[in-house]
Amino acid sequence: MDRRSFVTALFGGIAASAIGASIASAPAKAASLPVDDAARLDAAPAEFSQYWRRPRRRRTVCSVRRNRYGRRVRVCRTVYY
Repeated sequence: MDRRSFVTALFGGIAASAIGASIASAPAKAASLPVDDAARLDAAPAEFSQYWRRPRRRRTVCSVRRNRYGRRVRVCRTVYY
């Protein structure tokens, strides 16, 4: 995870917990929410809240080429697939 997305997730988590604490501490505001919104938030699956990206597979491919002086040189490069 890079630094920018970490900081964004950190501040988003803090904001979400602050909003959750304010809703829990004020029952009058919680009662004013429509039933559909509250039920939809409670039914959200937890598996989809996490972000995970599979690392890219890579391998090194080498070949023999001739340089500008005509000598054989081994050239390697990394290939992602």
